[in-house]
Amino acid sequence: MKQIDILPLILICLMTLVTVSPALALEDPDVKDNEHSNHCSGSTPSSITQPQPPQWDTFVRTTLFTGSRVHSYGGDLTMREVDAGFAKKFSVTSRFELSSGLRYSLKDIDAPKDARLPRYLHRLALNIGGSYRMNDNFSLGLMVSPGLSSDFKVITSSDIRIPVALNARYQVSQRLTLMGGLMYAIGNHELPLLPVIGATYKPSEKWTFALGFPRTGVTLKPNKATEYYIGGEFSGGEYRLHDASKGADIISYRDYRAITGFERTPCTTMKLGIAGGYSFARKFDFRDSARDDVKVNSAPFGRFELKFVW
Repeated sequence: MKQIDILPLILICLMTLVTVSPALALEDPDVKDNEHSNHCSGSTPSSITQPQPPQWDTFVRTTLFTGSRVHSYGGDLTMREVDAGFAKKFSVTSRFELSSGLRYSLKDIDAPKDARLPRYLHRLALNIGGSYRMNDNFSLGLMVSPGLSSDFKVITSSDIRIPVALNARYQVSQRLTLMGGLMYAIGNHELPLLPVIGATYKPSEKWTFALGFPRTGVTLKPNKATEYYIGGEFSGGEYRLHDASKGADIISYRDYRAITGFERTPCTTMKLGIAGGYSFARKFDFRDSARDDVKVNSAPFGRFELKFVW
């Protein structure tokens, strides 16, 4: 199959991200409460104008891992992750809401040659979703994310992965919310079906406790502009390889992460985040191959994130 130069496509997507900027609006009480938030322009909001929820959301995030020993191979592995995306919400009715957007992620892997790991792994996906509020306490949501996951040396139909997530949210009380659902990744060989479960408990305006999978944590919000958090998360992904020298057609990466950090909202449209943590149980899995999996020692990491909403 003829090789496709993917770099222009990535550049076009990132240029679109910068041009359209801030996308899929996650409803943040700080953003909606304009009367109690700072403004980049320094203007004072009118007390007569009702604050509107944000409709656009965009973000860029980079995570850097320090060097760590590769099992059974000489040398260390370092890795960098980059995620960027944007989306938009559409209110169809007071109960029904749609969203759409685009997301790109990159794993930049610098490993010993003998490990035969790819240098770059990419994921480019379109996110299409909707949520319906049955009543004041119960809502249902659906998200479909068709996209390409591979080393992007060439692009074929085998690169296609389509995660489909169905979730439900039930607000037991003003303090307690329960969540549950399933995510099925069409085209995935490794972990095609994952549960999404959780509970959020908010005993006060400052504290939030979230327990669940794939993320769990505790958040402290001492004021409208600052948020501190500590928690854990599961990270993983599957990719198609188009390089015979790697000895496999499919590779998946997964790890578990303990993380702590803070977010700062200098104005209603922008949020900055800095975090650090520790990644462990790191593994590159070659499901369709006779070659051995590649295990990597635990390593600390740092993360920087920039978000815009309006």
